[in-house]
Amino acid sequence: MSTQEWPVTFFDGDYLRIYEPQLTPELTRAEVDFISGALDLPHGAAVLDVGCGIGRHAVGMAQRGYRVTGVDFSAPYLEIAAQAAAKIGVQVTWRRCDMRELDDVDAFDAVYSYFTSFGYYQDAENEAVLERIVHALKPGGRFLIDMANRERTLTHPQQRGWNPQPGGGLLMEEVSLDIVTSRVTSRQILIPPHGGSQVVKTFEIRLYTCAELTALMDRHGLRVISVWGGADRSAYTSETRRMIILAERRGGSS
Repeated sequence: MSTQEWPVTFFDGDYLRIYEPQLTPELTRAEVDFISGALDLPHGAAVLDVGCGIGRHAVGMAQRGYRVTGVDFSAPYLEIAAQAAAKIGVQVTWRRCDMRELDDVDAFDAVYSYFTSFGYYQDAENEAVLERIVHALKPGGRFLIDMANRERTLTHPQQRGWNPQPGGGLLMEEVSLDIVTSRVTSRQILIPPHGGSQVVKTFEIRLYTCAELTALMDRHGLRVISVWGGADRSAYTSETRRMIILAERRGGSS
């Protein structure tokens, strides 16, 4: 991955400072419960976490008895993930890998991409990532993807939110959507409680409509089974913050 690409500079220690307070153990448990329940796999099934970050979902899935592989481009994040797994005594295979370079074939019973870990690149590269994910799945394997809901972003333009942080401080997030390219830009400013330097982070990501992503999956041999609006299995609507799709690889070669 080129150092000029935004994920390299975005996913760092400052990102963790912004997001870790929001990613509580209770939230993580609820999300892992959902992932496990949605995939509905037997004990010991092989599962791939694409864009695993610091491993909060991968470790939880390993605790539930799955054989988990976590891939991410960030060596520091993978080190944090490995420490978390070792602390509670579970085995996870950690691999440093750009998702565009996945080369597994018919290796996993399921793959999941959670917390908007898809859409980082231009359309052709995003599609190539999906193609590699399908190749990594065994025929009949399942793919679960969680993304921000483009429809809600479209109907709530120029969103700006102010969120108090644990221990004081304030996080401002400003989101805008380019409706021509369907790319969203998010600018975040972390304001410390007692002055000092502010942390400014910006990312740009391609959001997909449900119909777009369904068609993209179909082209590469995935059949959509379910669509939800959140980890609570709520119905997907234009107002839900999330769009979660569960699909299954059709039998035979994709």
